[in-house]
Amino acid sequence: MKRILTSVVALALAVMGAVTYGGVVLADDAEQAVDGDSLKLSPSGTYLSLTGGEVLEGKVDGCTKTYDPGCEVTVENSGTQSFTYKVYVTPYIVSGADNNLSFSDENGGTAYTQISRWIKVMNAAGEWADEAVFTIKPGEAQTIKYKVTVPENVPGGSQYAVLWAQILNDKDTSGIQTIGQVGSVISGRAVGNSYTTAKVSNVKIDHFSLGGTLNASADIENTGNTDFPVYYSYVARTFFGKEVYRSDLQEAAYPEIAYHLEATWEDAPMLGIFQVEFKIDGADQSIVKSGVVVIMPLVVLILLILLLTIVIVWIIIIIRKRKERKARKMV
Repeated sequence: MKRILTSVVALALAVMGAVTYGGVVLADDAEQAVDGDSLKLSPSGTYLSLTGGEVLEGKVDGCTKTYDPGCEVTVENSGTQSFTYKVYVTPYIVSGADNNLSFSDENGGTAYTQISRWIKVMNAAGEWADEAVFTIKPGEAQTIKYKVTVPENVPGGSQYAVLWAQILNDKDTSGIQTIGQVGSVISGRAVGNSYTTAKVSNVKIDHFSLGGTLNASADIENTGNTDFPVYYSYVARTFFGKEVYRSDLQEAAYPEIAYHLEATWEDAPMLGIFQVEFKIDGADQSIVKSGVVVIMPLVVLILLILLLTIVIVWIIIIIRKRKERKARKMV
């Protein structure tokens, strides 16, 4: 249980870190400034506990306890003029080994973004709606409430969406135009029917190098229905156990996506023999691959081959001479 909680916290930090995508902003205390308009949105991310049939609103148990107000966000105008903005929700779609982001619901999202359909925001009239428009003055902060209506047959695993605050340019008589937006990630996890599993394969380490970089790699696939952090490290030690290099890395792994992990020792010595260890921890997997690495420049390798050839030839000559001497003694 302790390991699962640690993984969730670590992934929260990964998702809630600063991300820029195509002119929109997802970040801690995210801010978008355009022509004197400055829009801030907090928190950057919220984690929900989803139970079938429940409605999450305000400070109920299912709303995150790390953000005291519960299921709501704060919008702040830190600029010098009033402006109009729109609040709405889209899927938060992660795809590919590079965790590419998409926010389009044109194709209905995925099984892990259905929460975007369950969220409503409260408009200025106090009604729940798919989107709402507000006007905010300089220095003003506004609270935007939202509720999540969880279906009875909520699918197992994680759910992802983004609540956006989008600045609208209503000064142009030709119509309203979007000029900037910031987003807050909403992540949910279904209670009772989630499982966190992974498959690790193709674990490899370099055992020989002619100088330069050393690599270790592996493939890991999230075979569960929840996200989790993958921790992997590469450590090199001398034969006496002294650590000479360490690289600790992390990757956020989302459901049904395979990732290629790679650790590189770029400033490895030009010559030496080391003990290396490549370790991977993610979900229910903990893999360690270790071995001996020999680093030898091409020039040294050629000289070593020449020296070895000379030694072999010398030994052959000595053996032949001894045979010739024995043959002479027998005559």
